[in-house]
Amino acid sequence: MILYICMKRKVTINDIAELAGVSKATVSFFLNGKYEKMSAATYQRIKEAIEETGYNPSVAARSLNAKNSHLFGVIIGNITKPFANRIVKGIEDFADENGYMAIVASSEFKSEREQSYIKSMLALGVDGFLIQPTVNFSEMRESLNIDKPVVFFDSAPSGEEEMYVKTDNYESVRTATKKLIGKGYEHFIIVSNNPYILQTRIERSKGCIDVLEEKNIDYDLIIIPSDATSKQLSIRLYPLLDTHRNVCIFTLNSTLTQIAWTALAPYRERIPEIGLIGYDYELWCEYVTPAITTISQPSYQEGYTAAKILLDVIHGSEETEHVQVLKSTLLERESTDLDKQPK
Repeated sequence: MILYICMKRKVTINDIAELAGVSKATVSFFLNGKYEKMSAATYQRIKEAIEETGYNPSVAARSLNAKNSHLFGVIIGNITKPFANRIVKGIEDFADENGYMAIVASSEFKSEREQSYIKSMLALGVDGFLIQPTVNFSEMRESLNIDKPVVFFDSAPSGEEEMYVKTDNYESVRTATKKLIGKGYEHFIIVSNNPYILQTRIERSKGCIDVLEEKNIDYDLIIIPSDATSKQLSIRLYPLLDTHRNVCIFTLNSTLTQIAWTALAPYRERIPEIGLIGYDYELWCEYVTPAITTISQPSYQEGYTAAKILLDVIHGSEETEHVQVLKSTLLERESTDLDKQPK
């Protein structure tokens, strides 16, 4: 009988119930981890029936029989980035502590991929979403008619009633830029990927530019592709470094900091007269010579807090603030120590 089921058609929950001599509801309880009122003999019969048939229930089917699927749908821009790793670690730790699992997908900041993943996760029956959104997310959300709670991280959406956790991108960059001007930097070079496809990039570039324009400080904005190399940056960077003194390079994410550091190889003897500051914490920045100044954002805490807000909403609780802005920290190192260089 078991061989017939496996060979002729897909095994169903009804088959497992029949083989184990229990009701479909009892099998459903087993699949959802509800063993409290189940005898050891019943548990063992269901377990053996599943093992013998190779039964593999879909998450979507299981979620139809349960109040919650205990799944978070997580969509992040680029999972390969260290920032993303720390965010996801925070989400997964909170999920694990509370009996949930996280399904993680990387959108590459492409709206079509974002939309595809959301559809797939809805089909799996996720209880809610944690999303680092593209700038087009609001329009796409309306067309999909998403009926699950959504908590955003890293970027603040435009809707007044939205829930999100982000860091103080604009304020932290403003503070750092003012401090660098106070050290004596007279010209700034801002290095960014396309700032108009992600809200965080807009906030960071604006934070720097607003201060420079308020103080009448000259600057150049270099926008390079996300897959740009240090050689490509060098072509844009070297003429500016040869023209200006007391110039500070401000990179707006950790990958750009690494690219800029490599590009600066022929100019490192001029550091900190050529200053370098990067956004986001990277361990390697502490150990190169000279060590690199960075703005460190609490990425792990951001992921953990976003997951906490989502579970709060799922449970209908008001224990957690649904909008939070976390503070970043300026880690000053030798690469911007202009006020200590020999006169």
